[in-house]
Amino acid sequence: MIPASWALLGALIGSAGGVVYLVDTVRGRARPNRVTWLLWGLFPLVIFAAQRAQGVAELSWTTASAGLLPLLVLAASFANPRAYWKSAPRDVLLLGAALAGMALWAVTDQPNLALLFALTADILASLPTLHKAWREPRSESWPAYAVSALGFGISLLAVPEPTLESAAFVAYIFLLNATLALLAARRPA
Repeated sequence: MIPASWALLGALIGSAGGVVYLVDTVRGRARPNRVTWLLWGLFPLVIFAAQRAQGVAELSWTTASAGLLPLLVLAASFANPRAYWKSAPRDVLLLGAALAGMALWAVTDQPNLALLFALTADILASLPTLHKAWREPRSESWPAYAVSALGFGISLLAVPEPTLESAAFVAYIFLLNATLALLAARRPA
């Protein structure tokens, strides 16, 4: 384990991966799924609020940074027509399921239950991009995901006491970024 203060360094590195993806989106090299990126922006902000309500300090900023950049990527996808990835009907269904998960969070006053609902919703939101990275790896930016995985891996190592509220989101976001990096790095002929 490394000092908890390193969580902020991990968040900064993870955010650098988001900046790489943002630049790739503006240039038309990455084509984000707008459903996924909208929800990737919203859910971490909800998780951030739940973490802060439970006294999670440094690590909560990792979560906040994980929410801000996806909203910028979403905005950039509207600025460059080459950066648009058409959503499939299943994406809309996953959007509905993810929003239902968030509605379940809203009706509970249990922060850990809210965290689980938010994580489940985020996983559902990730499925369109995971599917796209598998089917069309060139539509994603593997370097962006690799840098983010490195940053969130550092944040995960900085978790002082692995509890649900302090470690679940960081572990999930690390695994998600590592998986997307590996999927997008494949370059089929």
